Amino acid sequence: VDGTDSISPTERERAFQWVTAAIESLKPNDQAAVVLFGADALVERPLSSVSELAPVASVPQSLATDIGAAIRLGLALLPAGTARRMVILSDGVETMGDAAESARLAVASGVQIDVYPLEKKSERSEALLTAVSAPTRLTQGDRFDLVVTVESSEGAVGSRPFSALLRVLGDGGVVYERSVLLSKGETHFTIPLQAGEQGFARYRVQIVPAEDDFYQNNELATYIEIVGPPRVLLVSPPVQVDLDGNPLPDESDQLALTLLAAGMVVERTTATLLPADLPTLSDYATIVLVDVNAKYLSPRKMVALQTYVRDLGGGLVVVGGPESYAPGGYYRTPLEETLPLEMQLKDQERRADLTMIFVIDKSGSMADTSVGGIPKVELAKEAIIRSLGLLGPLDRAGVVAFDDSAFWVVPIEEVVDSDGMADQVGTIRASGGTDIYAGLLAVAELIPDDPAAVKHVILLTDGGAAESGNREVTQQMYDDYGVTLSVVAIGEGYASWIEGLPELAQGRFHLAYDPDTIPEIFTQETTLATRAYIIEELFWPKQIQRHPIMSGITAAPPLYGYIGASPKQAAQIILITHQDDPLLAAWQYGLGKSVAWTSDATGRWAAEWVTWAGFSHFWEQAVKWTITQERGSNAETEVRLEDGRAMTTVEAAGADGAYLNGLEMDVRVVGPDNQPHVIAIEQVAPGRYRGSFQPDTEGVYLIRVTGAGEAAKVVQTAGWVLGYSPEYQVTEPAHDHLLYLASLTGGKSLQESWESLAHDLSAARVRRPIWHWLLLAAVMLLPLDVALRRLVIGRDDLVKIWAKVRSRLFARHARLAHQDSLTAHSEQVSRLFEAKQRAMPHEPLVSEPPLAKDAPVLSPPPQDPRRVEHDQTELPGGTLAGRLLDSKRKRGDQAHDQ
Repeated sequence: VDGTDSISPTERERAFQWVTAAIESLKPNDQAAVVLFGADALVERPLSSVSELAPVASVPQSLATDIGAAIRLGLALLPAGTARRMVILSDGVETMGDAAESARLAVASGVQIDVYPLEKKSERSEALLTAVSAPTRLTQGDRFDLVVTVESSEGAVGSRPFSALLRVLGDGGVVYERSVLLSKGETHFTIPLQAGEQGFARYRVQIVPAEDDFYQNNELATYIEIVGPPRVLLVSPPVQVDLDGNPLPDESDQLALTLLAAGMVVERTTATLLPADLPTLSDYATIVLVDVNAKYLSPRKMVALQTYVRDLGGGLVVVGGPESYAPGGYYRTPLEETLPLEMQLKDQERRADLTMIFVIDKSGSMADTSVGGIPKVELAKEAIIRSLGLLGPLDRAGVVAFDDSAFWVVPIEEVVDSDGMADQVGTIRASGGTDIYAGLLAVAELIPDDPAAVKHVILLTDGGAAESGNREVTQQMYDDYGVTLSVVAIGEGYASWIEGLPELAQGRFHLAYDPDTIPEIFTQETTLATRAYIIEELFWPKQIQRHPIMSGITAAPPLYGYIGASPKQAAQIILITHQDDPLLAAWQYGLGKSVAWTSDATGRWAAEWVTWAGFSHFWEQAVKWTITQERGSNAETEVRLEDGRAMTTVEAAGADGAYLNGLEMDVRVVGPDNQPHVIAIEQVAPGRYRGSFQPDTEGVYLIRVTGAGEAAKVVQTAGWVLGYSPEYQVTEPAHDHLLYLASLTGGKSLQESWESLAHDLSAARVRRPIWHWLLLAAVMLLPLDVALRRLVIGRDDLVKIWAKVRSRLFARHARLAHQDSLTAHSEQVSRLFEAKQRAMPHEPLVSEPPLAKDAPVLSPPPQDPRRVEHDQTELPGGTLAGRLLDSKRKRGDQAHDQ
C-alpha cells in the first residue's frame, strides 16, 4: 500500500478497505502480509492466516515513493513452496528507486505482481511552484534576479489561461507581489530584487491561483548569503531590577561599545530571547555570552549553539561572572562540551568538606511531563546525578524522597561510588501526596552527627503542603548546625510559604517555570555550596602561550576575581591566574572556534581592565579570532532535488577566478531536526565537486562546505529549503507504469479484492535443504582428513606394524601357557608339603635363631586352616619336602632382591 503524500486521505482509506476485504476472505490455507511504503518500506502485518487486519500503525517516510524497495521487502516475506502473488496499491508515481529492476527479481523468484491503481487526478486546474533560483552569495546592496518557475495542469477550464497571485516574502515582509496568468505547462517569471543586510536572507515565493487542489505545492523558498561586515550577537542575562524596581546596569554595555568601535555590526539580545533555530543563528559570524546562567538557556538552545559552532563553523565567546560556568550550571551540558574548559575543579584540597542533601518531592504530580515531554521526577533524578558528579570523594551526600511520608533513598555517605548512588536515585518513582515537613524532619534527625564543615540542603517540590513545622525545623538546623537550605519550586502550583524558607537558612529560592532547567539549577547550587568556584582575590594574569588574541599586548592590569575551572586536553591555555587556573582559553571545536574568559568584563572583577587602554584591542582580537577568516571565499554551492535526493554541487575558484582542483572537501548538512550529517563529495570536473544527501523532512537545510588544498582554502555556508514533498510535483497518476510492472511478471490490474486470492497460480517445487547433513559429515571426516594429510605410511611401515601385532599376540599366548604351568606346579608342591607334614608332625620347618632379651615377642603367623599335619618320610640328604621348601625359599629371596 502506497503511504506517500501523493495519496489523498480518501484514496488511502479506499485502499485499506480493499485490503481489509481481501484479508477477510482468506481461505484456511491462505496467508497474507501487508507492507506500507514511501521512501522506505515497513512491514505492517507479517505473513499470517488470521482473517483480520489490525489498525494501521506503520508510518513510512512520505516525502518520496520507492516502489522497488516495497517489492524487495515483499519478496523477502513470501515463503517458498507456495503459490505467491504480490498486489501493489498505488498511483504509480515513482520518485526514487528502480521498480522495474525489482519486478525482474520477482520474475526470477516466480512471484506474480498484480496492481490496484489508486486515483490522483483532480477535476480542477493545479498550479505549483517547481523551482526558485537566485545567486548563492551577494554583497550588501547588490541587485539580482529571482527566477521563479510555475507549472500548471489542465483542469476544468481546459487549456485557457487562469489568473494567480505571485508573491515574494523577505525577512522584513512582502517585497514583491503582482497578478499573473498561468497556462498549461511551465511559466517562468523574473523578479528584480536588491540584497539587504549581511547574513542569510531567506526569500519565500508563493503562488495563489484562483482554483487549486493541493495547497502544499504553492510555496518554495531560497537562501542567499549576503556578505558584509561581520555580525556579532551579544547575549546578556535578563534585565535585573533593584529593590525599588529600577533596572540594574547591563554588564555587556562596555563590551558592546568596544565591538562597535572595532567596526563590527553588533546586535543585542537576552538569554531568554536567544533564538534556538539554526537558520537565525547562522546569520551571525560569532555569538558572545556575557555572564549568562544556564537556567535561561533551554537544552534546545544549548544544542543549537553547539551545532552552530561544531557543524556550521560559527564562533562562540563566553565571558565569565558569578552566574556563569560552574556556578551558572554549565556542568554536563552541550555548552560545556563546546567550551575549552571543564566545569569541575580537579584540586580537591581547595574545597571545604561538604555534605549535600537532596530532599525530593516524589508525589503523584511529579509524574506530569515537562515542556520537553519528560516527567518532572525524571528531571529531578537527572539533576541529582549531575550534582553527584560535581562532588569529590571527600564530600558526603544523601537523598531523601517524600510523599505522604519520607525515606532515605541514599543514606548520607562519602561520594566514593557516585555510579552506585546514581543507581539508587534511579529507583525513585512518583506516587502519593506531599509532606514537606516529613522530608525536612528526616534530615534534622541525622544532621547533628554529620562531621562536614559545610552542610547544604536542596528542597525540590511542585505542589502545596501544610506549613506547620517547616519554618521551625529549617531555623533550628541553621542555628544549631549551620545547615543552609535552597528551594527549587516547579511551576506556579507550589505553596507560597516555601519562598521564605531560604531566607531563614542563607539559601536561594529558584522558580523553575520550565522544568527542563532543573538540572542546571541543581548543579549551580552544588557548585555554590562547595565555596570553591568563585575566587575573589587580587591577582595579575600570566601569559603562558603565544596566541593571536594576545598579539601586541605585553602587559595587563590586575583582576579581582574569576570562576575556577579545569582545562581540557586539546585546549590552548593562553592566560592563567595566580592559582594556575585557566583565565583565557581557546580551541577549535569541529568547524568553529570558541573562547572562554573566566573573569568578567565589568567593574566587579575587571574594574581596572575597563579603563585600560588595551581593553578594546583585547576584546576585538578575541572576538575576531572566532570568526572564520575565509567567510567570503569564492565558492558557490547549489542544491537540486533529483530522484528524491538533494544533489549538492560546489564550484570552487580562487581569487583570480582559476578553478581550485584537488581540494579535500568536508561537507556537513544540518536539517530541520538540527542533526548534522557528513556527506561524501568528489570532484567531477575542474573546480566542481558533487555529492548528495537524502532530505527526510520539509524545512531548511544548512550546508557547510570547507575545502583545503596545498595553496588554497574555501569555506561557505549555504542554505537550501525543501518547500514541499516531491510527491506534490506530479499532478497525474502513473497507471501505465503500474501496468508495465505487472506485465513483466504476467500479472494484471485487479478490480475486486477477492481476485487477489484466486487459486490460479502454481507453486514452485520445494527443495529440501541438506546443507546441515553435509556440514555434519564434513565435521566428522575432518579428523580423518587431517590424519591422512599428515601421516605417510609405506610398505615397510606396514610390515613393522604387522610384526608388532604378531609379537603382542604370541606374547599373550606364552603368558597364558606359563600361568597354566605354574598353576599345575603349585598343586604338585602342595601335595608334597602335605606328605612331609604327615611324616614329621613335630619337626619345625625352619630352625630359628635365639631371641634377644629386648626383642619384641611377635605372635606367630596364623595357621593356614587348609594345611593338614601328617607324617613325612625322611630321605637321604634331608626329606624331599625340606629340599623342595629350601628351593622355593631361595626363589622367593631372589625375587625379593630383584
